[in-house]
Amino acid sequence: MKDAIGKLVLMGLLFTLVFFSCNREEKSDPQQSDVVERYLEFKTKMNAMNASMGQMSNFLAVIGASQMRNNGFRLKSAHGDSVYTDSIPCDTSGYWDYYTCATVSETDNGDGTHTTIYDYGDGCDEFGSLTKGKITYIWKNDGDDYYSKVLYEQYYSYGMEMNGFSEYTFTSDGNSYFEYDSTNAGKDTGSSPGVIFNWSGTSTGKDNMSIEYDNGEKYTYTSNYSNTWDNSSYTVLEGEFTCTSEPDDYDYHYLVTLPIFYNYECSETWIPVSGIETIHYKDANETYDFIIDYGSGSCDNLATVTENGETSIVDFGELIYQYCEDAVSDSSTVNLKR
Repeated sequence: MKDAIGKLVLMGLLFTLVFFSCNREEKSDPQQSDVVERYLEFKTKMNAMNASMGQMSNFLAVIGASQMRNNGFRLKSAHGDSVYTDSIPCDTSGYWDYYTCATVSETDNGDGTHTTIYDYGDGCDEFGSLTKGKITYIWKNDGDDYYSKVLYEQYYSYGMEMNGFSEYTFTSDGNSYFEYDSTNAGKDTGSSPGVIFNWSGTSTGKDNMSIEYDNGEKYTYTSNYSNTWDNSSYTVLEGEFTCTSEPDDYDYHYLVTLPIFYNYECSETWIPVSGIETIHYKDANETYDFIIDYGSGSCDNLATVTENGETSIVDFGELIYQYCEDAVSDSSTVNLKR
């Protein structure tokens, strides 16, 4: 069980591993302007984060695992209609023994909210990287409604520091459950099978974070969006996002103008398979507008970019290796193939 839950925690932390550890490389296609090329680098990193299911799943894993431990989350077979609510049929004594160097604690606040903290202190070795600071989840669950605010306090890993928050709501459609993966039984504790969380419903999210690298580069990222998703797909219904570079004094503001759809059944695809976003760029001297279209549902890593009335094809399957080769080779959770 430790292995399964540890991987769920790693999903959320891949926001650090993939998005923030990418290196700048040479440009991919001379047909595109510098403004578009810079944005494609940013989107490559963001799409890699989404391919890992993002922090929303990590927050739900924290809630689900806590409910499971306290007999508050129902076990349902994925292959039948039986539902068990009597007890937890496995050993949970080593529940908090994640594959993490953080000190993990959980508190019932007495007002319907709970607090789960990952405290890395002055630093420890997390997945081969020095990690410091703290991540705090303040969350609550009322029936099918879930809420969480994730606070980053001087959280440092992979050469950058994050401060700020992410805030989420989730409403289950009644089809959320967890089950046991008996094939993993006995591999770590000797008696506990793996745990698989299955979520289905709608959600909203907000982010407001600052990110500073060791080399002094600093960015802010904000978002406000709504989604619907289950274990096989994820759709951004509406979304507004900004990314601002403080050193270079430019920002991108982009909107979802046709729902962005990720199909997890496309095993070699790590970007949306359909949807359109419109992007507005500005700096001290110019403004610029362009469009990215992810297609009509085909399982590929291709998209088209339209700027100044001309359209070109972008292969994100190549860009992930151009901008994030080290992070891709280090990640075993995200399936990113050429």
